[in-house]
Amino acid sequence: MDGYIISPLFLLLLIAGVVGVITFFFLLKFRKSADVKFWLVWQVAASIWAFTYAFEYAATNLETKIFWSKLSYFGIVYLATSFLFFSLAFSSNYKYLKKQYIIPLYLIATLFILSPYTNAIHHLHWRSYSITPETNTTSYVYGPLFWLMVLFTYAQLLGGIIVIFQLFNRLSGYYKRQVLLIFISALLPLFGNLIYIFHINPLPGFDWTPFSFLITGILIAINVSQFRMFDLVPFARNKLIDVIPDAIAIVDKSMRIADCNAVFAALINSTEKQVLGKPVDQLFSHRIALIQEVLRHDEFRTEISRTVDGEVQYFDLQINSLFDYKKQQSGRLVILKDITRRVNSEEMTKAINSQLLGEIQEKEKLIQDLDAFSHTVAHDLKGMLGAIASSSDLIRSAWDDMSKEDKMEVLELISQSATKTTHITKELLTLASVRQQEIKPVPVDLHLVSTEALFRLRDLINEKNAKVNLPEKWYSVLENNSWVEEILINYFSNAIKYGGVPPEISVSVKLIAGNMVKYSVTDNGKGLSPEEIGLLFKKFSRLGSIRVEGHGLGLSIVKRIVEKLGGEVGVYSKNVPGEGCSFYFVLPIAN
Repeated sequence: MDGYIISPLFLLLLIAGVVGVITFFFLLKFRKSADVKFWLVWQVAASIWAFTYAFEYAATNLETKIFWSKLSYFGIVYLATSFLFFSLAFSSNYKYLKKQYIIPLYLIATLFILSPYTNAIHHLHWRSYSITPETNTTSYVYGPLFWLMVLFTYAQLLGGIIVIFQLFNRLSGYYKRQVLLIFISALLPLFGNLIYIFHINPLPGFDWTPFSFLITGILIAINVSQFRMFDLVPFARNKLIDVIPDAIAIVDKSMRIADCNAVFAALINSTEKQVLGKPVDQLFSHRIALIQEVLRHDEFRTEISRTVDGEVQYFDLQINSLFDYKKQQSGRLVILKDITRRVNSEEMTKAINSQLLGEIQEKEKLIQDLDAFSHTVAHDLKGMLGAIASSSDLIRSAWDDMSKEDKMEVLELISQSATKTTHITKELLTLASVRQQEIKPVPVDLHLVSTEALFRLRDLINEKNAKVNLPEKWYSVLENNSWVEEILINYFSNAIKYGGVPPEISVSVKLIAGNMVKYSVTDNGKGLSPEEIGLLFKKFSRLGSIRVEGHGLGLSIVKRIVEKLGGEVGVYSKNVPGEGCSFYFVLPIAN
């Protein structure tokens, strides 16, 4: 070529430019990644610089050299800016990859292109330039605009190198190989340019910066082909673990946190910087047993929980082994998924199902109660109502012929039948109240409620000439006041009616294990056999010689009330005349 000297260095620069172009087309298949887009701009800029400098170096005419030198700035100014944004994207610093940062920096870089083209006006880029005859290279005396551009360029290169270095320290061994090659690729052009600017290179006047991109291109090709740089961390990491809501961490072979997302750091009230590099057993000293269990397995999964401000949080813990390209384990991937909402929903579902089951069982009990009631009580009601009807017919048809004594006897029969009917109806209403009413137990003074129950039975006590012995020490229990009184009415009335002649009743109240109070009512009647005791508290069952208002319906209600209040009922009897029976109930004590 006329006006150009073809030399080995010229050919090497052309090769560097060709390598840059080849690398550009090789990286195009990864162009959907933002980080690769910046690398593509870098490759185009490097290729432009390599080609233009090759022709500047070969040109023998100063005017031609300056022409190619000015063209080279279309590549020079964009290299550092593209590398800076590539390093930020590569290391997941997406907060800086926004238009308010990208556009101004590329605009400033573009403005530096004007500096050499307007140098003839201000001479602030090059003060002078000439050809060195011995080497046929261009010698420049630089002005302030050039050094300002160098400062701008170096600041971006150093910023990108620092970002890559920080990423290098964060990742595990396998991924460090990728980042190390990127780090070396970034340093080579920097060193090449320093050698040229400060005139310390072995070939005086030759700019090694474009040539260094030949090595850079080779290193990139190795990184992509051998280590699949764009398939693995950090690219996959950047686009995945930082955006999903689960807590994710990468643990290296030394059981240190090699990488994690912000969600993971937040779980232990730390930042990513505070967590990285820390031993796992130091961060989770309260989970040593779990860590030891994990180390025994390549794959591990379980559910764990923690309590924060009184609220329990549940997590699905999944740990998978990570392998390098040699199929050797290089670490573990830890994923913590918050499943609190799911667990709470399941617990709520269980509670609802349990409640429904309880309601179903309650309905079944009600059906059984009603069935037993229909067989046990209906016959008695029929007899008593029949007695009332017969007595009424007798009064209506033979009132005038009846003596005064007969009339009083018939009226007494009607009165007793009506009283019994009222009693059964009242107990039936009590049963319905116990089944339907929800209670909030309150402290009940057993002494006071016993006194009120005995007062209500004063006529019966006087009629039977009964004696009631009360204890000196009393307790309060957690109950419903009106229900406890109904229990005592039932126990006292039975003891009076079926005790000895005259009835003598003893009441005992004592504290037993479990903060429970046992209340017993003992009579001096003939007692009950074990068979009869077995039938006493069955729903609506009656002993042949005992009236309905005595045991049947009444004691079944007592049992229902006490059990609903969290207690229990029972009876003791030696079946010895004179020693009678001891009916009791047990209820929680009121603090």
